[in-house]
Amino acid sequence: MSNLYSWRNFWIFWGGGLALFIYLILSGGMLDTSVAPSGILDHQSAATADRVNAIQQSWAAAGLLETARWRMVADLLFITLYMSGGIIGGRLIWQHAVSPSLKKVGLLCVLSYFVFGLTDYLETVCQLIQLVGEQGSDMLAGTAALARPLKILTWIVGTVAMIVALVWRWRETRA
Repeated sequence: MSNLYSWRNFWIFWGGGLALFIYLILSGGMLDTSVAPSGILDHQSAATADRVNAIQQSWAAAGLLETARWRMVADLLFITLYMSGGIIGGRLIWQHAVSPSLKKVGLLCVLSYFVFGLTDYLETVCQLIQLVGEQGSDMLAGTAALARPLKILTWIVGTVAMIVALVWRWRETRA
C-alpha cells in the first residue's frame, strides 16, 4: 500500500481540514453585508448573475473583495484537505476493518468524500471565476447553486459516516 494511505496522513489531512473549516466558520462574518447578510453563503447560493453582481458590489463598496478572494482560496485548501483525509480514512477502514458492515461504512466514506470534493470544487471554482472577473455569470452562478445541495448532503453523510467508522474501528481494535 502506498505511503499516502496511513493513519498519520489521515489525521493530518482530515484533522487539518476540520481545523480550517472551523476557522472559516468562525471568521465567516467578515463578508456579511446588508446585501449578503450570510456573506459567502449568499454568494454560494446566488443562482443568477444579477445576484452575484449585487453581492460582489456590496463587498467592493466595503473594501472586502480581496478578503473574499482569499476566503475562496482557503475554501479550496479546505476541500483538498478534508476530501483527501476522508478518502484516505475511508480506504483504510474499508481495507482493514474486521466487520463486513464496517467495511461498507468505509466505502461509503470514500464515495461520499469523493462526491463532496467534486461538487465543492465545482461550486467554489465557479464562484472564484466570477469574483476574480468581478462579473457574475448566469451559467456559473446557476452551476454553483446547483452543486451546493449535493455538496452539503455528501459533506454531512461523509462526516457522520467517518465519525461512526472511527468509533466502530476503535471498538474493533480494542476487543
